[in-house]
Amino acid sequence: NRLRRLRNLLRLLGNWLRRLCNLLRLLGNWLRLLDNLLKLLGNWLRGLCNLLRLLGNWLRRLCNLLRLLGNWLRRLRNLLRLLDNWLRLLGNLLRLLDNLLRLRNYLLRLLNHLLRLLNRLIFILLLILQLVSQFLYLFLYTQGFLGPQFSFCFLQFSLKFL
Repeated sequence: NRLRRLRNLLRLLGNWLRRLCNLLRLLGNWLRLLDNLLKLLGNWLRGLCNLLRLLGNWLRRLCNLLRLLGNWLRRLRNLLRLLDNWLRLLGNLLRLLDNLLRLRNYLLRLLNHLLRLLNRLIFILLLILQLVSQFLYLFLYTQGFLGPQFSFCFLQFSLKFL
């Protein structure tokens, strides 16, 4: 009877030990699963860090590209300002040329008027000279200094001026 109790006790102890071993094996599996999950999480975090580093590199490149674009836009703005200044200068030069052409036309009209006036003045002086020469001829002819042979020559000479 005692042996039976001892055997039952040992069997009970064996069952408890088996259950304890199964529990320890289950705990080991859970610990292995937790270790694998932590390794997976580490790999995910490493991948995320690499992704963030890659994103940082892309953002740095984008910033450099935007800075380069800003420099090109600044150069383009300066070029457009220079072109605007050249166009203003060209406009001022064209205005100056227009004013010079107007002045030239004004001076040509003035010269034309002066030439007409000079032409009239010369015509009047020639008429006065012809009248004076005819009076001189009549005076000399009436006083007897000139003979009738000079009248035709004098008439030819006075008509040449007109």
